[in-house]
Amino acid sequence: MLAVVVSLRPACGVSLCSAACVGIRTALRGYATKVDIKALKRLRELNPVPMSKAKEALLSTDNDIDQAMVWLEKDAIQSGARKAEKIKNRAASDGAIAVQVNSALTAGAIIELGCETDFVARNSTFVDLASTIARSSLEPANHSTHHSALTQIEVSELSAKVVSDRTVADMVTETIGRLGENIVLRRAATMGSPDATDSMVVSGYVHGGIAGSHGASAGKIGGLVAIKSSVRSDEHRRTLSQLAGRLAQQVVGYSPRFITVDEWKAASAAGIEGIGEPEVTVLEAQQFLFGGGTIAEVLAKVAKGVDAPVEVASFVRFERGEGVEKPVRPDFAEEVRKQLS
Repeated sequence: MLAVVVSLRPACGVSLCSAACVGIRTALRGYATKVDIKALKRLRELNPVPMSKAKEALLSTDNDIDQAMVWLEKDAIQSGARKAEKIKNRAASDGAIAVQVNSALTAGAIIELGCETDFVARNSTFVDLASTIARSSLEPANHSTHHSALTQIEVSELSAKVVSDRTVADMVTETIGRLGENIVLRRAATMGSPDATDSMVVSGYVHGGIAGSHGASAGKIGGLVAIKSSVRSDEHRRTLSQLAGRLAQQVVGYSPRFITVDEWKAASAAGIEGIGEPEVTVLEAQQFLFGGGTIAEVLAKVAKGVDAPVEVASFVRFERGEGVEKPVRPDFAEEVRKQLS
């Protein structure tokens, strides 16, 4: 038998195989074929995603850590969006309250971020998100020229706010993808003024706080209190800030509805039901949690000490899950008993 050998080398002297390999290498340029172990370790320190996802990010970005971080953020938002669409109707009746006060002690923000379970509410990623949103909520107050005791923030407006090149809505979506539960930004409010020389002093308190990263925290109940006075010095402001912080604890613990007895009388005259007795629902009529008489008496003593009028301008109290119908969870123990009977 006569064997016929066909040459694949063209007239130019370059083999077709070599040319094909060059084309493949060109097409794959920018994509690593092997993960750099040091880059993998560093990437997972910066973003503790599963090993397989970190490898995919590095292979897709030629082991460039910065580009891999961007890849992971985009992937998290995309996967989070798919997950969010699937679980959007699930009740987010758990969650956390986060409070932030500016460095000048003149403005504060409080937000409620809902999730489905206490397990996720205690997760540091969730706590960090709540804290970040509360901090971003301060910006309207910091940039505003208006001096307001209390301002409710529209959730849609806050969701559209850009934080570190991402909107708050994108951050929520990304966290849904990471934690696997429905997460809802439910409400937000600010109080105070950005002016460091202003007469408003603000402080807050969170009960049952869970620590996140970098000093972040969030809890089950939170409160903000704004005190109005003629602030004459930094020491004066610190004194009033300490008082406002203790009053925020009072608000969280005793849940008043009014500041003064006059407000309570006006509500009573208007026929509003369920306003309770003044010593229960009026802040200034309540006994101070830290002793010294009623809140009104304590305010009078502090005013005398600083030689300036001191009054509560406003307060707000958020408790997680307020007004949200909680789903009926199955009693697994009862189900097992039924199956065994």
